[in-house]
Amino acid sequence: MPRPLVKARARVNVTATKPRIVATVPVSGQVGDIAVNPVTNRVYYTLTERGLGVLDGKTNKIMTTVPTGTMPRGVVVNARTNRVYVTNWLDGSLTIINGRTNRVVKTIPIGERCDVIALNPVTNLIYVASITLSSSVGRLTVIDGKTNAIVKRLSIQGRFSTLVVDEETNRIYFTNTSKDTVSVLDGRNQKILRTWKVGSNPVITPVLNKQTKLLYIPNNLSRYCSILDTRAGTVRKLQLGRLQSDIALNPATNRVYITSAQVESKGRLYVINGDTNRVVRRMTIPTSASLFLNPRSNRLYLSEFIDFKPDPLTVYNGTSLQRIAVLQPGESLGGTVVNVRTNRIYKGGENTLVVIQD
Repeated sequence: MPRPLVKARARVNVTATKPRIVATVPVSGQVGDIAVNPVTNRVYYTLTERGLGVLDGKTNKIMTTVPTGTMPRGVVVNARTNRVYVTNWLDGSLTIINGRTNRVVKTIPIGERCDVIALNPVTNLIYVASITLSSSVGRLTVIDGKTNAIVKRLSIQGRFSTLVVDEETNRIYFTNTSKDTVSVLDGRNQKILRTWKVGSNPVITPVLNKQTKLLYIPNNLSRYCSILDTRAGTVRKLQLGRLQSDIALNPATNRVYITSAQVESKGRLYVINGDTNRVVRRMTIPTSASLFLNPRSNRLYLSEFIDFKPDPLTVYNGTSLQRIAVLQPGESLGGTVVNVRTNRIYKGGENTLVVIQD
């Protein structure tokens, strides 16, 4: 694969300060997905049975819990319009919330079992994937963020599993776990331009390096990661371990991190040089672990899941893989997000939202 032209990379914010837990906020239930508005410094987290929680990032105090549909699943924030969007899995709806007032603006019926959501902040279009239990047809609903109206419903054979938006090119990439494919949608007319075959069960959300225009697609049931060159329209295989489980990207260093979580033995962490697309480092990790990266500090956060015990959170230097710290946030079952302006990480758990100063 020819090496693509790249823009100048952003500098990594190197700090000698060790990461530390600055707050453990009690919440009412299991935290699911988390999103942040870096402009208003508010953090939004889904609660499986109770709606959407809102945290003041300055005081680390809960502001309110906004009622949503049944079993809220995914949440995204458009910082430009200060609107928050929540998919509701069980009743198949989308809740739109005013981020200033924390009030519901509108609830839109989407369809059965909607979960995956993404948005393009430039075009102000929201994309929501849903499945139909009575057939093998998946649906992608496109909503205009200005009018809150549905502008398109797109059906495919199979399952819309992940969504990745490239706002620079106005292209939307989605994987189909029923067909083991990745497709690209034209954001101007919402038409599918092309579909490529990838590995088995691409259920993990890919990462897109918007500088190199390479899309890295982990394949949960194949021993390789698929790399789509979105400019050339070609796909190559990068051999890795089985059961790929998490992926992270630091565009500043052009490094990609993929975990391979084994069932009965230790897992592996693979570090990929994005210039050559070759594995440059390997590290043994716990059997059950989740991965998160703070691109601002170039630090990796690796959670280990331990039955009936607190889950340790180990922090590594993203370049050297040297261990920096081990934190004890408790159960680490929910999502993770970073506010790049405050360099604070929010990690969900059972009845807690942990705040980490990186």
